[in-house]
Amino acid sequence: MYIVSRNMKVAKDLSDAVIEDLSLPSRSTGADGFIRRDIMVNKEADDFDIIKVLIYWKDKDSQEKWHASKEHSQSHIDKHKLRKEMGKAPINRKDLNMTFEEFELVSTLAADR
Repeated sequence: MYIVSRNMKVAKDLSDAVIEDLSLPSRSTGADGFIRRDIMVNKEADDFDIIKVLIYWKDKDSQEKWHASKEHSQSHIDKHKLRKEMGKAPINRKDLNMTFEEFELVSTLAADR
């Protein structure tokens, strides 16, 4: 399994909109090798939230094919259009202070139940 981590330090007034945007339906869910997307938030700081998105793929090749695809580019356009249709302003990616990390899953430990 291959996992992409997006890490964002987002101003409090933008955090809910970013979480909403990331929670909208996406073309990625139909991509070959896509497994799931988890969205987490840490709201402990006074002036910003930390949002982490983990995107799980069958393997690195699946993720790279998706990332290079026209569908990936179109998915970003679709989200902007959807937000506009909902009467909401698009989110500027520059406001997200985003970093990316990529991991190969090597081990999982589950509960003994």
